[in-house]
Amino acid sequence: MAILPPPTGNTVMDPVIRSGRYLAVGTTSHLHLRGCWHVWSTDGAYIGYATDPGLISLVIARYENGHTP
Repeated sequence: MAILPPPTGNTVMDPVIRSGRYLAVGTTSHLHLRGCWHVWSTDGAYIGYATDPGLISLVIARYENGHTP
């Protein structure tokens, strides 16, 4: 699966968060003023997103337990 960039009109936030085999990139847009963290695995699969950096581990756990976005 190809790694998809964030939609046009989004701003990438720093820092990028790395958690084991996963990478979370925060973005903001006019729709999500607080930000949204999109999570990918290191093999390029899109895992899902979290609305708070504290929820990234939950997104990863759901993926590892067989739940898809």
